[in-house]
Amino acid sequence: MTLKLTSKHYQLAINLSRRGRRSQKNPFNHLAGLISQIIKLVRDKRYAGHPLSRVFRHVFENKKAKRILGLNLTVIAIFTGVYGVPISAFSGNPQNEITALNPVIVELTTVHSVRVPLDSFEVTQGYSFFHRGVDLNGELGEPVYPLMDGRVEALAYGRFSYGNYLVINHSSGFKSLYAHLAKIVVEEGETVDKNTVIGTVGTSGWATGSHLHLEVYDNDQTFNPLTILK
Repeated sequence: MTLKLTSKHYQLAINLSRRGRRSQKNPFNHLAGLISQIIKLVRDKRYAGHPLSRVFRHVFENKKAKRILGLNLTVIAIFTGVYGVPISAFSGNPQNEITALNPVIVELTTVHSVRVPLDSFEVTQGYSFFHRGVDLNGELGEPVYPLMDGRVEALAYGRFSYGNYLVINHSSGFKSLYAHLAKIVVEEGETVDKNTVIGTVGTSGWATGSHLHLEVYDNDQTFNPLTILK
């Protein structure tokens, strides 16, 4: 039998040859070949030394193997860098990762918004339905101070009931009244603070002995002054 080769057959043979060469240049084909050689080295009993040492010696002495291995390791490194799980800064040994913290000492100072009207006193009569304030026993002529900052809203001088008294408006519906004073040393409309002397303890009005009668108001309703003095 005689075979006739035409130009078409010749071109087909050339194309097949080029495809074969391109497939041989594929790094993954070389990797498959490398793996096959490694398996043969491991199974071959003719070579001396441990199977792993024979494999590494073959890989690092073969230029083509090193080039293929380096390319694939690069691909693996890029893949794990993009899709890998990040390592937490707290995932190591906690004994080796101790952060020294310098304690900050903050000194807190409590500011008392309410003060007692006398430097020293005793409660001689408490708050009740019939006595809408408290009586504070004090020395005659002892200075009287306002409970809080405010403005003198009213003052009066009398011989009966409260006697000499004054009212201070502390704003927000809160007011305080100081009665039975011997003297009043502020004027109506004057602004005062907690350290301002507004009068002195006396016996004016209906009073038995020197004392200060103190009343406090919340929106014109009295309440027990001792709830804010304690």
